[in-house]
Amino acid sequence: MIKEIHKIVITGILLALCSLQLNAQRDSCIKFNREKALQEIKNKSPRIVIVGGIIRAGRPGDDKFAKRYKIQFVDTGCVIEDINCIADYNKVTFEYMDKKYGKKWRKHARQDLIGL
Repeated sequence: MIKEIHKIVITGILLALCSLQLNAQRDSCIKFNREKALQEIKNKSPRIVIVGGIIRAGRPGDDKFAKRYKIQFVDTGCVIEDINCIADYNKVTFEYMDKKYGKKWRKHARQDLIGL
């Protein structure tokens, strides 16, 4: 009887966690999508999303890169985001940077940027 109750409780917790993850991913597609990236570029505030974790994803040199190429980094922190939405978002910014700076900026970019 106690084992059955434990199974029910664990199943409920797992379902709740899955629901939270799906909601977070859906929300990330609202925050990070092609249209949003285009709007930010139009408003002269292009951004690149970096996926963080418990520890901030920023690295030495990020500020210098951001200043040089007039972009901002957005660190998602430990929030679960939809990687496909972030990739679509970042690709728009990367296309903009290619047009503005040519491909040379890519040599200075972090190689772990999603969508690069």
